[in-house]
Amino acid sequence: MIDESDKYEEWLTAIANTRFIYNTMEELEQMLDTHSIHSNGIKRSFLTPQKLRSAFRDLMVEVDVLTDGQISLDLLMLRYHRAWTFFRKNLHRRSNPEQIALELLTYCYPPFIREGIRPMNLAIYEQVEKLEINVPFLVLMLMKAVPGYDSKGGDVIDIPRKFEQVMLLMEKLMAKSPSFSILPAITQAREEAYKSRLMLFYHVSRILNIYESYSTSENLYDTSITLKQSYINLDIEGFWNECGGKLESTNFWQIEDTCDNGTYFMTRWHKDAQNQLTAIRYSLFLIEDSDGQFVYYLLHPEAIKHRMKGLPYGDADQVWYKTECLDEHPSELPLERLMYSGVWPQSIHLTRCTNMEVLAQYDRWLHHDCQIVKPYQHLEYEFHRNLYAITRTHLYIPSENEGEYFKVPLSSYDGFDRIQMSDSVGSMVMNGQTYLVFDEFLLYIPASKKALQKYGIERVRCIE
Repeated sequence: MIDESDKYEEWLTAIANTRFIYNTMEELEQMLDTHSIHSNGIKRSFLTPQKLRSAFRDLMVEVDVLTDGQISLDLLMLRYHRAWTFFRKNLHRRSNPEQIALELLTYCYPPFIREGIRPMNLAIYEQVEKLEINVPFLVLMLMKAVPGYDSKGGDVIDIPRKFEQVMLLMEKLMAKSPSFSILPAITQAREEAYKSRLMLFYHVSRILNIYESYSTSENLYDTSITLKQSYINLDIEGFWNECGGKLESTNFWQIEDTCDNGTYFMTRWHKDAQNQLTAIRYSLFLIEDSDGQFVYYLLHPEAIKHRMKGLPYGDADQVWYKTECLDEHPSELPLERLMYSGVWPQSIHLTRCTNMEVLAQYDRWLHHDCQIVKPYQHLEYEFHRNLYAITRTHLYIPSENEGEYFKVPLSSYDGFDRIQMSDSVGSMVMNGQTYLVFDEFLLYIPASKKALQKYGIERVRCIE
């Protein structure tokens, strides 16, 4: 059994030589408050087992902070060593390593490609899964973004380029199995303030975890249920503006409660000089994150169209804002954007409108004085959670006709057998068209004869 001081010496030496946490030796020495590592090495810089342990634990705390508590440095070093041992034996000096990296990803993650792989590679990938070798480490080694565990390559000089190369690889994987929530994680990685090998590993691991969560019906259902447990309700219904609640602008916001937990409609109104009042109605989801902050997830009306067509969201489709924890009846919403966007404003500081003259003016604009224009009115929708019954073999959802139900086989879609009465299942009307909605699965089925036949759904008058 390895001696404790030997363990810490080995780990600290690997961290120093690979520049895994910090890009330069100087940064590491400043962090550990010793300036002799570059000349004397770890053992001569920390002369006792206690000092070795203390130095490692300082780095352990630092890594915990940098990765939002997601990475434990001791476990990470064990995985690094195992991945390097496997890589050196099976994948070192392979031709076309980027193609190998993508092939490994599509083997271990959706779409789980097994066909068309050379037998030698297939045997290696099988061993990766069997031995539970850390895939992000293998991918980063193949991409030459993380060196070997025993490397002595010196300071890191090209980490921004490596970040971009790896993110492009992630996008290639996503293109094979598009997901709605993975692209923001890639954007966050690109916008990482402190790019290092550690943070690249952290972001790749996070991207792949999110991707896996959204790539199968079963995982998507679990992810949706977990997320909805974080939804919160605030008393924010009413009118808001960005000028301190005063009537100093013709722009204002209207927030409406949908009666669904943590879900609102948020309409931005703008009146021009021709008395034309233009409205864009966003969907708003209010979430409390693990740090106790409030997250405001806004969806553009076109996002619902992209979701229904199975297309990934773009920058204009969605945005995340945050505030500190607020009172149940806030008077202000100081929204700060969470990640980079080329479309959405960095901050939106809203004040609740309580002045009766301001509210009266908004009422006149809305109901008397102005021509209302809604460029996305065809994408506005009304959703009704109205799952009526679940039997051993079917779901029953009331149709638009009195006394009639959509009879949905549990076998018609993977995961339907897990649906519960409390789930967001029901009907939605958009642009005069009715859809059956299975929100936990991001599935929207038009109530047309052809679409219903595709899923084996019948219109019936009784429940069996």
